[in-house]
Amino acid sequence: MDDLGNWLRGAREAQGLTYQDVEKETRIRARYVEALEAGDYEAMSGGEAQLRGFLRRYAHFVGLSPEEAILRYERQVHKRPEEPPPVVSPTPESKASPDLSLTPSPWRSLWVILALAVVVAMALGGTWLIQRSGWLSGSAGTTPSAATTAAPVTGTVTAPLPSPPATDAAPSPAPTFPVAPAGGVTVTLEAAEHVWVRVTADGFTAFEGMISPGGAASWYGDEMVVVESGNGAGLVVVVNGQSQGRLCGRGELCARGWGPRGEIEVTQP
Repeated sequence: MDDLGNWLRGAREAQGLTYQDVEKETRIRARYVEALEAGDYEAMSGGEAQLRGFLRRYAHFVGLSPEEAILRYERQVHKRPEEPPPVVSPTPESKASPDLSLTPSPWRSLWVILALAVVVAMALGGTWLIQRSGWLSGSAGTTPSAATTAAPVTGTVTAPLPSPPATDAAPSPAPTFPVAPAGGVTVTLEAAEHVWVRVTADGFTAFEGMISPGGAASWYGDEMVVVESGNGAGLVVVVNGQSQGRLCGRGELCARGWGPRGEIEVTQP
């Protein structure tokens, strides 16, 4: 398998593109494009999330598969082994003879039915003979009447204890982060007052400026979206349609980031 950088460089050069051409169309700095082709992944200031975002964007621009780019990166850097081909068991030439002892027989079923019929007939005949002879009433030769057979019940009758009421199972906790089915992450900022904001999506600056009260805007990232502000109390953050509350405290300079699986740790300004 070719090196990841050579794979990317070959696709770029085949289209006659320069580093500046890639930067102009993808908004990835030319020095980062050159670092990707050279395998200098430590040059990415945004860490793993930024690197993966750049790889996806660059591969898509030069006509390569973004998923293949990530897979090659994981195999080269994280030593992810390739999936072995499935093992197909050889088909035996001759089938094993079936176990005839386990095959149900119609005669065996018939004998079982006849035996059950005989048992039921004997039970009914015995009951009839007992009632006929008067054994249940205690006197031979007479049929017990309702007055003689109804004997008072003595002793203490204990009522069955009521079953304890069934308790509902404890509800499962609601997810703390809404994962988008299509992947990626969408961050929406709702301003309650005049706030300075800088938004970075997949390693490049998507917005930097003031947001007025009542204003709202959304940004999408394949790998991450980072929000920086000097007054986080004036911003309400909504991630994948679910509110995450205020960005941070009043007058506090802070930065927070989110990826496809939840909030990620970012360097504070």
